[in-house]
Amino acid sequence: MTISYRTLLICSKDCRRHNEHGFNLVELIITVAILAIIAMIATPYILTQLARMEAKRIAGQIDTTLTMAKAESYIRRQNLLVCLSNGGGLCHRDSFKQLLLFSDKNNNNNYDVGIDDLLEDQALNPKYSTLYLRVGNNRHYTKFWGDSGSPRGHFGHIKYCPTSTYNHTMYQISFSQVGRITYKPHEDHPTGCGT
Repeated sequence: MTISYRTLLICSKDCRRHNEHGFNLVELIITVAILAIIAMIATPYILTQLARMEAKRIAGQIDTTLTMAKAESYIRRQNLLVCLSNGGGLCHRDSFKQLLLFSDKNNNNNYDVGIDDLLEDQALNPKYSTLYLRVGNNRHYTKFWGDSGSPRGHFGHIKYCPTSTYNHTMYQISFSQVGRITYKPHEDHPTGCGT
């Protein structure tokens, strides 16, 4: 079977003419359907990865702030407070948007703009989880003492609990009486999330 030059030329012109008009309706529907299937398959994986990245980011932010609180309180010889806040400087045990480190000059255990010195403001803003600060005596803050840099009497932990079906990460970051900061995954130290 031989194909002549003329046949190729005719086919080439027809193919070009077809391509000049773009996709026809059937081709467009098939393309959109394939893209939709790919998106449906990939979405859970992408959301799971985003949740893992969030868990790791927030753990790093908490660890950085607590380490800074320990060092700065001792260097400055000044008591410093760490708390969770949803904005406006109001500290609350179950807030989760911000992590504040500040010098509480008026001793009201909340950050007051223009009065207290803000050393660190970590924007946490979790999308796949929530955070809880748990310190003795139901305190909504922890205090790092200026004479030692440790939170003696104010030790506890911050819990990271998932709120999304794509997030399975649970942990707590604890701070001991002597100021040791420890990451504790749920597998080794049950967090009590979801109970």
